[in-house]
Amino acid sequence: MKKEHDGKRKVFLRMVMFVCIAVFVHPLSASADVIFEPENNFYERHSDECSYFDRSCLAGADTYLWDAPNLTTEGGKLQKGDSIYISFVYTDNDGLEWGLAETQDKWILMADLYLEYGSPEFMEEHSDEIYEDEPYLLSDGTVFVSWSYPESGVINSSGASVMDDYEITTFYKDPDGRLWGYTAYMYGTRDVWICLSDMSDTNIPQRVEHELIPAQEADASQIAAVKESGQFSVLFLGVPVIIIAGIAGFLIWWFWIRKKRLKRQRGQRML
Repeated sequence: MKKEHDGKRKVFLRMVMFVCIAVFVHPLSASADVIFEPENNFYERHSDECSYFDRSCLAGADTYLWDAPNLTTEGGKLQKGDSIYISFVYTDNDGLEWGLAETQDKWILMADLYLEYGSPEFMEEHSDEIYEDEPYLLSDGTVFVSWSYPESGVINSSGASVMDDYEITTFYKDPDGRLWGYTAYMYGTRDVWICLSDMSDTNIPQRVEHELIPAQEADASQIAAVKESGQFSVLFLGVPVIIIAGIAGFLIWWFWIRKKRLKRQRGQRML
């Protein structure tokens, strides 16, 4: 009887351990890959038509904040050079791209924004020099510096460390002979470049200074027409409000103020 009781107890403990692992361990291991979707009315209706962007942009000289793509510009304007984070991009029927400025809960024409040269542009420019090879092992606890891209002069993270062994299989060798490793996603960060020749060096200078890149190339007349229609939408929405307010004011005057005056005049005549 005692052995049977011990056996049941072991089975029960195993079940408890399995539940704990399923509830606690699995979500933690998967949480790094979760993309949190924004709470925006337009996005919620068109999420299947939006693509994940996840980059910061710089505002141009005439950058409006829109309530939704092609819907009014009453949200105001950004100052030239303002940095703004775009989480998702929507493309309308005319091919114009609209970025969701999640912090402001507004939409922006991507043609009004500029991108700083980064890893995507570097990888496109140097696609012939970037190669796959045997895995390079970063052992648990290895400290490294993460860069925007090779010889960018821009450090994304200094003093980061490897959790468990990590393998890199994408490489690039710069003109000075330094070997760089790339991973698309590492511990919640996208586009990670590590100088494998010296992982702790924080003084690798910028080789080339790049100009800002338009977030979308678009015809200037098309953009101007969209902005005019947006401003017209504000006027179109505002005029009915003014008319309704005017009518309401007239009715108040006619049925209340006017009658009150007439009663007062009649009272004075009777006196």
